[in-house]
Amino acid sequence: MDMFFAAVLCYSIGILTLFAPHHMQMMAHYVANLAAVMGSGLVFFNAWAILAGDATIRAFRWGSYTLTCDGWSAPFLMLTGLAGIIASVYALGYAESYEGKRLRMLNGLWNLFICSMVLVLLAGDALSFLLFWEIMAVASFLLVNHEAEKRTTWNAAYQYLVMTSIGTAAIMIAFFLTTTFSEGFSFAAMSANTLKGGWLHATFAAAFIGFALKAGLVPLHVWLPNAHPAAPSHVSALMSGVMLKIALYGFGRFMFDFLPEWNYWWAVIVMVIGLISAFLGVLYAQMEVDIKRILAYSSVENMGIIFAAFGCGMLLKVVTDSNWCQIGFLAALLHAFNHSIMKVLMFMSAGSIMHGTGSKNLELFGGLARKMPYTALFTFIGAMSLSALPLTNGFVGEWMVLQSFITLAHNGPAQDVRLWSALAFILMGLTGALALGCFVRYFGITFLGAARSKLVDHAHESDIFMLAAMGMSSALVLLVGIFPAYVIELLCKAIDMSDYMVIGLGGRLIWSGSGTFVTFSPLVIAFALGLLGVALLVFVVRQGVCIEKDVTWNCGTYPTARQQYSATGFSKPVRRAFDYLLKPKRERTFTQNDHSYFGRKLYYKLEIPDMITEKLYQPFNKYFVSASAFLRRLQQGSVRLYVSYVMVAMVIVLVWGAIYK
Repeated sequence: MDMFFAAVLCYSIGILTLFAPHHMQMMAHYVANLAAVMGSGLVFFNAWAILAGDATIRAFRWGSYTLTCDGWSAPFLMLTGLAGIIASVYALGYAESYEGKRLRMLNGLWNLFICSMVLVLLAGDALSFLLFWEIMAVASFLLVNHEAEKRTTWNAAYQYLVMTSIGTAAIMIAFFLTTTFSEGFSFAAMSANTLKGGWLHATFAAAFIGFALKAGLVPLHVWLPNAHPAAPSHVSALMSGVMLKIALYGFGRFMFDFLPEWNYWWAVIVMVIGLISAFLGVLYAQMEVDIKRILAYSSVENMGIIFAAFGCGMLLKVVTDSNWCQIGFLAALLHAFNHSIMKVLMFMSAGSIMHGTGSKNLELFGGLARKMPYTALFTFIGAMSLSALPLTNGFVGEWMVLQSFITLAHNGPAQDVRLWSALAFILMGLTGALALGCFVRYFGITFLGAARSKLVDHAHESDIFMLAAMGMSSALVLLVGIFPAYVIELLCKAIDMSDYMVIGLGGRLIWSGSGTFVTFSPLVIAFALGLLGVALLVFVVRQGVCIEKDVTWNCGTYPTARQQYSATGFSKPVRRAFDYLLKPKRERTFTQNDHSYFGRKLYYKLEIPDMITEKLYQPFNKYFVSASAFLRRLQQGSVRLYVSYVMVAMVIVLVWGAIYK
């Protein structure tokens, strides 16, 4: 714990830079972010040492408050530290653009945000957990609302505040119910609770709703696509890369420690909602033109995959009562770790694009690879990973998720379990195909082809700190994708997978859960692709193949940038296929002819409303406003009216007492 306390001290130094004099704001900027790098480094190293077995765990107690680290919190502390290092290095360059725009506030809250997430993961009792959880929520709200002068920003920030408050209320109810049937507030005492019957189901429901809302699962995801684009990019990177994973940590803490006896339908609910979230998340990502909203919906997708794997593990535990369930929990942990790295990379690349062009509209880009070659390379690696292509960590995580569903289908004793497995394969197949199309569109429209606007002409590459951070993330994406065995062995220890049904051997991953050995060897794939590349190079050199550039034939005219696929046009086949789900709103406006011999000008506007928002939240909002207006009429400020209310209440109480005496 000493190293964790040293990390908290580093974060505290960063928080105190908020009070630095205005003329020293740049010095405070560097001090704050370097403090965040050092603190995150200490968190990462200590968590890694605990998982590797090189460090002992000592709990710190102060009255009724407890701070400690165990096998379940250690991997989340490790990914928090790793993501904190990378994002803070990136912030050294990116946040300079906020000079004179509350830069000290940004850096102080940045350190508070990371510190609060670390303390949530170290909390060993209900009171500490809820205290640090609320600090994390307030710090993230203030960071999202940093550019409060923009109307869209504070709308998104206050929507996030309302939704996260609802989630916190649900988590508080779950803790209240658990502690009511426990002898204390510590996690150890809560593990020995006597919950049963309806109270058990109520506790599960409250915990799942609270943590699913923070994770951004459908239909509780509505805050996420608005909050992430509104926040500064390095903040979005940590919100998506780390904060959403803390929801998985909290849910796992309840399931493993406080509610160890699981119900069949609990597992089905978690898995099915995860699968639906994955499918709808990537479907809406395919439709967006705001690059940060694309990544936000992609986070909904990947958190859905993570919770689907966790639910699969729960279902395996319920129906088989064997260690096969560990593959589901391992898959959830592994994909959470991998998604943290690749989503931090992609939000940083989105910030780099915005920094270089001044826009986040996909339709205005094109040909950026010539202006921003390093950003293009790093974005390509991140897009490959989010598409789950081989040699990236995204492929490793989703391969393990699919293995968990195969294990469920193979070991499920009943027909209904196999039907749930079939549903998982169908939705995961659709999700994977849509994710590939989504990020081909993202990368191709942004970096390839010709420039679609003047913004591209003035684009510039990012500074050394931003490029270094993106380079670190890209290297980790490939490193874990090619050499995943060590990371998997660490995560196996986190879930006490002592029999090691997943074996890392010579760069291979061997899984025996489907009845036969399934082997995936990233090194063999990398070697084969390397040989193929060398063979193609030799062929080109020997054959003397040359490239001749000429204008593309276009019926006698020169092609222009307007004749390229737009982002909207690229996604049209998918939009047509899922028109019944998306319900697009189209608006066409014709203007008068500019010339008597030529056609009219056409202005076309397309809007894809969020189905959940339109069908669920907007009607509820109207009902809530109407109810508020009715209650406002009851409160007229008249003493006589209030006395009459009291008299009516007394009459009702007397009648009630007379009837049920």
